Order: sequence, then C-alpha cells, then structure tokens
Amino acid sequence: MAAGRRRVSAPMNRVIDKEMGINKADFLRIIPRALDSHDYQVAGDVVTFVQEGRTFRITHVELSPRKLGGFSIPRADVRLELEGFSDDEATAAVDRFDRYFHRGGG
Repeated sequence: MAAGRRRVSAPMNRVIDKEMGINKADFLRIIPRALDSHDYQVAGDVVTFVQEGRTFRITHVELSPRKLGGFSIPRADVRLELEGFSDDEATAAVDRFDRYFHRGGG
C-alpha cells in the first residue's frame, strides 16, 4: 500500500443474536436513544433504521418470563442485523446499542 493511503474496509453484513431481559414496551421506549434517532420504522417485532445506505434491523421477540422465586424477569430473543456497515461502523453501532440497553448488576 502506498505511503499516505489509508485502508478503507468494505461494507459488510453482520448478524448478532442475544437473549435480553427486557419486555417490548421498555425496548420500544429505549430504542430511540440507542439509535440516536426517531427516524426508524416499526413493523411487528422488527425495528428498521436506514441511514446513509446502511440498514440496522433489530428483531425483538418476547419469550416466556424467567421465574426466580417470587420474581418474574422478562426475556426476549433479540437479533441485530447490520447491512452496509464498515467493520468500525458496525462495532460502534452495536456498542451504542449495548450501552443503552445495559442493565445494572455487574
């Protein structure tokens, strides 16, 4: 690579699956801050955010709650799909999502 040239990573697709302890109402309440935008679409269980040729699709499917003694903890399968993001952009988007959905406790 010639001096002074910077390598630019090509757009990529990334899929991340996780189980989260959050119900649909709380998920939808937090999502605008996690995306830093109100410019997204909600269709059923899927939130789609398109910006500058990149698509961030988040699917939230509620599961039966986890019972611990007298407590009931909500559960959801969540899939993050990132299309057209560079590796750095995808990492930043997922880090922001995780930061806004992080719950206390360790």
